[in-house]
Amino acid sequence: MRTSLRASMVSVALLAMSTAASAASLQVAPTTVEVTSGSHATTMNLKNSGIAPLKAQIRVFRWTYVNGVEKLEQAKDVVASPPIATIKPNMDYTVRLVRLSKQPPQIEETYRVMIDEIVDPSQRRAGTITMAFRYSVPVFFLPPAAPKGDLIWSLEKREGKVFVSATNTGGRRVRVADLTASGPQGKPVTVAKGLAGYVLARSSKSWVAPQALQTASTPLLIKAASDSGPINAQALPVSAR
Repeated sequence: MRTSLRASMVSVALLAMSTAASAASLQVAPTTVEVTSGSHATTMNLKNSGIAPLKAQIRVFRWTYVNGVEKLEQAKDVVASPPIATIKPNMDYTVRLVRLSKQPPQIEETYRVMIDEIVDPSQRRAGTITMAFRYSVPVFFLPPAAPKGDLIWSLEKREGKVFVSATNTGGRRVRVADLTASGPQGKPVTVAKGLAGYVLARSSKSWVAPQALQTASTPLLIKAASDSGPINAQALPVSAR
């Protein structure tokens, strides 16, 4: 018993040492950026709530989906200024995002801004874990019209798996949450709990169906929440690929 107690105390001490980490000092606002039609630039605010200066790298990626899978590519038509920021303690720093083209977008254009804290090696201390934080902020440039998202759901089988897929035929993204599907018996099965992701304009997003739905071959009843209201739809099987 005494040996076990000593071992437990040592384990707790080691765990406390190994999990000690520097507090998060980089803060970003807003967490979602929407740029209305007619504007070619917007700003984001970086804040250093720590006690030492920090550096941050800001990169812009074009955000799309290919065959239902998210894809990020270095953007050439939207830039961050400056791309590297040095922020003093307890200070705010403004970063500009600029869309280079003066032509208005035809449909909503989507990007993600990656903001990485660059850890200063001199700030690392023995026995601690220095966390380098990354923020991924969605950015949307809106077209002149006020488009809406319109989802068509399907049940697809590819690469030996069944997927629940949504295709957005509209001109604006749809934010999906608490996604469930139910078969002929009517029992709903959770496909994605909480935020399920965005279905971007003129694009498709796929979720691997849970094991209970992997043998499904008949239409499924889809229920979810979205930024434009509840979703009640039917996912129809499509030809195997």
